[in-house]
This record gives sequence, C-alpha cells and structure tokens, in this order.
Amino acid sequence: MTVKVSSAVLKAAAHHYGAQCDKPNKEFMLCRWEEKDPRRCLDEGKLVNQCALEFFRQIKRHCAEPFTEYWTCIDYSGQQLFRHCRKQQAKFDECVLDKLGWVRPDLGELSKVTKVKTDRPLPENPYHSRPRPEPNPEIKEDLKPARHGSRFFFWTK
Repeated sequence: MTVKVSSAVLKAAAHHYGAQCDKPNKEFMLCRWEEKDPRRCLDEGKLVNQCALEFFRQIKRHCAEPFTEYWTCIDYSGQQLFRHCRKQQAKFDECVLDKLGWVRPDLGELSKVTKVKTDRPLPENPYHSRPRPEPNPEIKEDLKPARHGSRFFFWTK
C-alpha cells in the first residue's frame, strides 16, 4: 500500500513525520547508499512505507480537523509557504502535543548530521571501489634511444 497524499499534505506533516519516522528513513537511506542497489533495500523501504501509513493514520484519528485546516491553508497560499499559515500550524501543533505527545522539532533539528545505529552487517565493499591494478613490472634490459629523437623537440640539441 502506498501513501497517496498531495505535496501540501506532505509539507504540512513534514516536521512531525521526520521526527516520528526518523529511524526507518535513515536506515533506508543508509542501505541505499551502502548497497547502491535499491532491490537490496526493499525491506527497509517497506518499513518506511509502514511508518508513514501509521503516522498518517494517527494524524487522521486524533487531529484530522486542525491538520486539514493547516494543509489546506498551505495548499491555497501561493507558493506553499508556512508563513501564511502560522495560526493553523499552532492549532495543529497543539493538537499533536496534547493528543499524541509529539513536540514539533526545532528548526534545523532534523537536518543535523547523525550516526545511524543499525543491525545491518557492513557491506563487503562499501565504497564500491575497483580493485587496484598490479603495478607494471620493472624493465630489466637497457632501453634504446628513440629513432627520431625526443618527441619534445625543444629538449633536443
């Protein structure tokens, strides 16, 4: 099952979604980066989808009305800007705090660099680097000078 919501809904829910589904999202992105093959990360992707579905179910169950007002305001404000909808945002944040106990993360909190603690084994070659080539063997015999002299004509004579 996929999460079928508009961009305004995603934008309105982004801060709380980021805080609630932080671990599955980071696990998935770590897997994608390490494996370089999305097929190997299907299980992590399913966990991300499951977390998003559960998140929106809880929002719908507990705070549907203030959330709908909030994302509708964002949708109808010209460029989907938050600054036009601070009153609706405050009502939504208050509802989420009262009924679910979720605090809206501070600005920049979700974009901090974090170290992901995971149970996944390290990949064999995490950087997908090529094996180093064998060095050229040393030349044992004397080299003859070039037939027509140096290719860099200004170094000759």
